[in-house]
Amino acid sequence: MIKSFILILICFTLCGQLVAQTPTEPVKTKDSIPKNEPIGVDMLNIDMLGTDSEQTSDTVNTEDQTESKKSFWKEYIFSPMRLGIGYEFTYDFTDPTEVIKNRVAFRLEYSKFLFNNLFVQLDTKVFAFLGGDSRSRNLNYFSNDEANETKLAFGSITRNAFVQYSFKQSSIKVGIQTLAWGESDFAAVTDEINPFDFRDPLNLNIDELRLGQFMVAVNLYSTIGNWSAFFVPDARFNELPKEGTRFYVDPYEGLNVTVEEEDQGGNDFEYGLRWKKTFGKSDVSVIITNLIDNNLAQRQVNSDLILSSKTRYTTIGSTFNYAVGNLLIKGEAAIKFPRTYTTTDLQLIERNAFDATLGFEYAPNSTTTFGLELVNNHVINWTDEIAGIAKNDYTAFVIVTKTLIKNNLSLNYISMFNGPNTTFFNLLSGAYKLNDNMTVSLDAIIPIARKEESAFYQYRDQQHLAFKLLVQF
Repeated sequence: MIKSFILILICFTLCGQLVAQTPTEPVKTKDSIPKNEPIGVDMLNIDMLGTDSEQTSDTVNTEDQTESKKSFWKEYIFSPMRLGIGYEFTYDFTDPTEVIKNRVAFRLEYSKFLFNNLFVQLDTKVFAFLGGDSRSRNLNYFSNDEANETKLAFGSITRNAFVQYSFKQSSIKVGIQTLAWGESDFAAVTDEINPFDFRDPLNLNIDELRLGQFMVAVNLYSTIGNWSAFFVPDARFNELPKEGTRFYVDPYEGLNVTVEEEDQGGNDFEYGLRWKKTFGKSDVSVIITNLIDNNLAQRQVNSDLILSSKTRYTTIGSTFNYAVGNLLIKGEAAIKFPRTYTTTDLQLIERNAFDATLGFEYAPNSTTTFGLELVNNHVINWTDEIAGIAKNDYTAFVIVTKTLIKNNLSLNYISMFNGPNTTFFNLLSGAYKLNDNMTVSLDAIIPIARKEESAFYQYRDQQHLAFKLLVQF
C-alpha cells in the first residue's frame, strides 16, 4: 500500500512539473528559403506562367481553413475547459491502524458563453477507489488465463451540467444543478434543496457534500429585489455508505427483517421561491420551499417487514448578511412543518421544527479571518418517543483562516462542539500552491465522541491524517 502511494505521488509530481514547464516551440518564419538549397522555379514570381495568383489564392484559403479549425478548437473546446487530476491518501493512526482513503479523481470543468445569451456549464468528477480505500470492493479478473483478485471500485459525481438562457432582466437554467440558498458554511437550515453525500466520513464542508440534481431554475432581477424559483421533477436523497463498504452500519443488525421502499405513486417533485434584496454590502432574503425529506422515513409494518417512505414538508425561512467594517454578521431561521420522525417502537410521528443559525466573521486584514457560528435545531412539542433526536440539538463552530507566502500557503483550523451528545471535532489543514498547476495539502482530523447517540460515535477512536495532491491544467 505504501509503495503504491509513493509511486502515485512521484507520477503526479512529474506530471505537474511537465505541465508547468512545457517549453514552447520556436516560431517558424513562413516563406523563408532554406540554406544550401537551390532556388527552384516554383519559388520565383512567374506571372508569365499565369499561375501565381491562383497558387496564392489556394494557399490563403488553405491557411484560413487551418486557422479557422485551430481557432474553433481553442475557443470552444480547450479554452473553456479545465482538467484536474487529484490523488488522496488518508491514514488512521490509532490502533488498529488502517488506510481510510486511497483514491484517484479525474475532474472535468467546462464553462462557455454562446451567442451572447446562452451559457453552458459542466462540472463532473470520476473516481477510482484503489486497494485499502473504504469504498473499494473485491474485484476478480483474469490475466494470462490466470484468476486474480484485487480491490478496486469506481464512482462519479456530477455537480453541474446545465444550459442557461438569459434575456432582458431574467434567466432560466435547465439541467443538473446545485442550488445554495443558505448562508451557513456548516449547517443546513434553509439550504436543504440538494441532498448530501455522506458516503465518506468526517467531512463538514456542505459545498463538497452537496449533490447535484436535475431541476429548472429561474431568476428575475427587478428594482424591488431579485426573485428566484426552482422546480425539481424527481427528487434525490442523501447518499449513505453502502453495504460492503467499510463504514456501512446496519441499523437493524441482529433482526430478521426486510427493508422495502413503499410505493407512493410518484409525485416526487419539489419547488420553491426566494426573494432577495441587497443593501450595499448587506442583504436579506425570504424563502418558501416545498420539499421531500432528504432521508427516507422508516416504519415497521410487521415483525419481518420495514417500509421506507418519502415524506414532504414546507419550509418558510429568512436569511441575512450585515457588514460593519471588517465584521460580517450572517444568520438564518426557518420553521419546517410537518417534519417526520421515527419513534422508539419504529413508527412515524409528525412534529414541527424550528432551526436557526447565527454567524460572525472578522477579518482584521486581507490574510486573516476569524469565524464563529452557532446553530440550534429545535423540535416543537418534542416527546421522548422520538428516537435519536434531541429536543434541542446545538452546535458551535470556531474557524480560523490564515494565508502566507503571497497567498500560496493557506492554513485553516475548525473546531466543533455538538450537544447534548458532547461531541468534539477538530480539523487542521494546510494547502500549499507549488505552481500555477499544482497544489499539495495535508489535513489532520480528530473526532471525539463518547455517547452512542453521537453522529461521530463510530469514529470516536480515530485520528486521520490526509494527504492530497491536485494537478490542474
